[in-house]
Amino acid sequence: MDISFSFVFTPEMAKRSYRACHPSAPVARWLPAVIYVVLGFLALAEALRSSPPDPVGLGVGCVVLLLGLGWPVLQARRIARLMRHYDEPSATRIVLTDAEYAVEAPGRTMTRLWTTFKRVTLNRGFWVLKTESEGTIAFPANLLDAAQTEVFQAAMREKGLLAR
Repeated sequence: MDISFSFVFTPEMAKRSYRACHPSAPVARWLPAVIYVVLGFLALAEALRSSPPDPVGLGVGCVVLLLGLGWPVLQARRIARLMRHYDEPSATRIVLTDAEYAVEAPGRTMTRLWTTFKRVTLNRGFWVLKTESEGTIAFPANLLDAAQTEVFQAAMREKGLLAR
């Protein structure tokens, strides 16, 4: 397999790539927030039931409630920090060989052997490559023509990486 292609990686493409790599990110962002808000209200209600109101319970309730309200903001900042490298469009070149996956972008080059990958899936229009320890990598599936897609899928199947 020798596939090589170049494209312009845009900020919008980076966001779509992140969503393809992390499909459960909205749940991880909003579920803890809802839980913290509910727990905060329960702690406040319990603190206000006693006469006089329990100051420790009020403090704990307020802190947990604020954490619940701030959780989505903290998660959005974390994701924005991860995506800061993709604020500007940049020319990107991907080279797929029998031995490795390589990406060349201005100021960054990454090469990974196929043995470091655990699985390859097609998700939301992106080929998502899951590594053993480093997370996920994705590239747009529409950059490959039909012949390249067949060659890529056959190679991934042969390596035991293509997920059903």
